[in-house]
Amino acid sequence: MTEREMYDYLVKAGMTPAGACGALGNIQAESGAIANNLQNSYEKKLGYTDAAYTAAVDSGTYTGFDTDRAGYGLCQWTYPARKKNLRLFAKHAGKSIGDAEMQLGFFLKELRESFPAVLAVLKTAKTVREASDAMLLKFERPADQSKQNCERRAKLGQEYFDMFAGKTGEAINKTDDFCELPQGKKENSVNKKPILYLQTDKRWASKPYRVKGENSTIGDSGCGPTAAAMLLSTLTGKNITPEDACKWSVDHGYKALGNGTYYAYFAPQFAAYGIKCWQLNWVNAYHNPKATSFDETVKYLKQGYYAIALMKKGTWTGGGHFVVLWWADGKVRINDPASTRDNRVNGNLATFKNEAAYFWIVDAREYNNSGKLVDGSMAEVKPEDVPQAAPGVTAERKATGAAKSFDKKLAGTYAVTAGSGLHIRNVAGSKTGSMVVLPCGTKVRNYGYYTEVNGVKWLYIQVTYQGVKYTGFSSGAYLKKV
Repeated sequence: MTEREMYDYLVKAGMTPAGACGALGNIQAESGAIANNLQNSYEKKLGYTDAAYTAAVDSGTYTGFDTDRAGYGLCQWTYPARKKNLRLFAKHAGKSIGDAEMQLGFFLKELRESFPAVLAVLKTAKTVREASDAMLLKFERPADQSKQNCERRAKLGQEYFDMFAGKTGEAINKTDDFCELPQGKKENSVNKKPILYLQTDKRWASKPYRVKGENSTIGDSGCGPTAAAMLLSTLTGKNITPEDACKWSVDHGYKALGNGTYYAYFAPQFAAYGIKCWQLNWVNAYHNPKATSFDETVKYLKQGYYAIALMKKGTWTGGGHFVVLWWADGKVRINDPASTRDNRVNGNLATFKNEAAYFWIVDAREYNNSGKLVDGSMAEVKPEDVPQAAPGVTAERKATGAAKSFDKKLAGTYAVTAGSGLHIRNVAGSKTGSMVVLPCGTKVRNYGYYTEVNGVKWLYIQVTYQGVKYTGFSSGAYLKKV
């Protein structure tokens, strides 16, 4: 269940957009919006991973769920009575204890029966801060109820509001850092035009952008790093060329064999210069008239953000191609790394929307609003795509999607059989975002959970790779049980 689906679920249940986002901000702070999340400190104590704990509770092999006081699920339910009620609710619904929709149903049940005052706030809230404080102080009631934690959770909620609510909201705490358009403030009429680089520039077009087994160049495969270089140079005032960005991509494992650049490249690349960047949508928007990702991107552009879009077959490319987006005088503008032709930089809006697949948002508000350059001397942002951890502690990256089915016969250790490597994805399906690519032969673990897409079982797997513990979906067609 995606965060957008969670938002829609809560609004349908009667919450205002601000109320739903205030609740989601707290859910994000508690569990990362991951339904099978087991409190990290209890994983080692109990000897379970998220998936293993969930499977053991579902199967009945672990009977301590009610009383172990381990935070679990979207709201990190901890107290014995509440955990017991959650387990019984799941059993009655015939769902896994780690099912996101079931947990939201239980969340609403708790609000109705035990926290009616909180529910009343969530159904009437006009600001995210109002809803977030009610959730934090009267429902979640964590040990840290400081002003700083209230502000932090409200900011998380406001980020959801900016993405999902689709209308002006009030500032959350007397600042406009995370509000969409504060009262009395108009949208930017123009953002500063980013520096334009062309991957076909003779200074670097023939330079290698490749990994072992291919012979590609910046000119034919370097659109992603070239797009990043445009914005990095613009925001830092430094001379960061496509050649520099391509080298960083290769050195950090983001060049895809036989293709261009892995989607996971952008967040850590910008983070290396202290700039926040994130992938907006995980569901492919290409030729998808129901997709809202382009409209959400436009909202960000109007506030002073830049964006990068991945185009699919059509006007901009025959396969896949990254372009830079910015806002000027009421229009979306395009910096195309491969062309200056009019139909590529001033293309038809409906055509662009139809051919765009994925979007990345780059925080450029300070630069566009005040002209302040980013101090790119150190990374102030730690993106989710490259989790950071203290020495000796394994970092984690977990899928946003949840497994829909369980078959204990599937549980076991598997080896990757795909010669070019296998993606671990946020959501089951070949057209969803990738977290990492595992080399052929890598061993992974499955605990019986999976989601079937077009007749293929996408196994919910777990593996530690290059110091990061990944939990997500990989195609069972390229995994062999060992």
